[in-house]
Amino acid sequence: MKFFPGRILPPLPLVLPSLLSGVLLTLCFPVTSLGPVSFLALAPMFAAVLRHRPGRKDAFRAGFLMGSACFVSMLWWIVKLVPTAGVTIPWLMTPALIVLVLYLSVYPAFHLLVVAALTRWRLIPFLLAVPATWALFEIARSRGELAFPWGLVGYSLSDHPAWLQTADLWGVFGLSFVVVLVNALLAGSVAARGPRAKAWCGLFAGLIAGSMWLHGAARVERERERSGNEPTIRVALAQPNVDLALKWKPEFKDSTFALIEKQAAQARDSGAVLVIFPETAAPVYIENSPVNKMRLIELAQGLEVPFYIGFLDHRFDGPDRALNIYNSSGLFLPDGSLEKYDKRHLLPFGEALPLATRFRWIRKIEFGQANFEPGPERSPLSGDGVDFTPLICFESVFPDLCREGVREGTELFVNITNDGWFGDTPGPYQHAQMAIVRAVEFRRWLVRSANSGVSMVVSPTGEVVSSIGLYKEDILMAEVALRSGQTFYARHGEAPLAWAALALLGVAAWLARRASMA
Repeated sequence: MKFFPGRILPPLPLVLPSLLSGVLLTLCFPVTSLGPVSFLALAPMFAAVLRHRPGRKDAFRAGFLMGSACFVSMLWWIVKLVPTAGVTIPWLMTPALIVLVLYLSVYPAFHLLVVAALTRWRLIPFLLAVPATWALFEIARSRGELAFPWGLVGYSLSDHPAWLQTADLWGVFGLSFVVVLVNALLAGSVAARGPRAKAWCGLFAGLIAGSMWLHGAARVERERERSGNEPTIRVALAQPNVDLALKWKPEFKDSTFALIEKQAAQARDSGAVLVIFPETAAPVYIENSPVNKMRLIELAQGLEVPFYIGFLDHRFDGPDRALNIYNSSGLFLPDGSLEKYDKRHLLPFGEALPLATRFRWIRKIEFGQANFEPGPERSPLSGDGVDFTPLICFESVFPDLCREGVREGTELFVNITNDGWFGDTPGPYQHAQMAIVRAVEFRRWLVRSANSGVSMVVSPTGEVVSSIGLYKEDILMAEVALRSGQTFYARHGEAPLAWAALALLGVAAWLARRASMA
């Protein structure tokens, strides 16, 4: 099927509403963080398609235009990664942004295409199909080796804890479902043909958004009361703020390790029972640097405090016993032992080319990306009575990894990252914002150590208790509780939402067909 015969843009009445929706949605994310605006951001586009009832091709074009406006204005900073990202072909960043935007824009485009095909723009089927289809496409966008769940609608609420609290039932995708449903109802209150339909749509939009906030505000208070009665441990988050331009140069290695030793000692003196350093804070291939490995082992032994730190690793493993490189990390224990965790979900095109693990010839394609191997599944790390799930960088945006940890008894989420290559852009704030939802989905404390920021402590309500901003060398001391138990979302994941969404699509299609035959 050709979606762009002769022209790319949708009809003029759909152009401005689609562009407006795309820009409004971006404003809901950092650094503007106008989260509650997401409840009406998509309404202009939805109202326009309800009024003008475009064909499938024009619906596809309208969704694609909205997506393009949203993701260009949200991800423009990708073109500024060159100075610190180590890309060997700098001019590639602009085409990379274009390709990424085109890819992400396909999802809202197919969303409107499916809605047009199923509902024929009938109001009730539209209200059922719009949030269901959106949630299903967000779930799809978060799966596989091309998964890039940046900018999911539910994440727009991360800076507003009262709106987040139902995430323990259905995750970030459920938050998106509710937000998109409210948008659809607001669009119906504008575009519906009869005054009664307009009034009912507006009433239900207000009731859903209002009840979500009231429930959330009450839940935040209950969780705060629970947290106040829980025993806590003292955790230290180091933010070394090491310049990425110098970090891997051999002549600066000793000074970097001296900083690690200094911050670890300061954390111990402040009463920390666990010290956390960022992703690749130790700038070495750990098994190829026995002197520095021993230096870290002796540090844990001398301080008598476990610490968790990122580094690179390589070893001959896998079915063909090939040399594989890992974005890795390790928990150094006072007894001299080391527990490793290798990053499992790699950043597409940044840390590995998709499908490279299946087809080795793909690794020969070289434009400056790393060629890491995804790590194996493993149980939570355990240090002196603290069982925690490690999340390296991009892994914080995938709830499946947290769900696995919770099912195996994890008591704390530990996110380590090196966001220095984002530079002074919205990138590090957007990245940090997504991790907040994990704390609410599973009702666990989440601590985040970033090389150059944002380091933060997040409570099970999604509130950022304390943080360190960009480009500051500091140590963040945190009192966190070690929790057990599983939320509904931890037990069931996205399956209930996905099945409910499919059922709604079936009902919507049936109602639309019935109405057209009447």
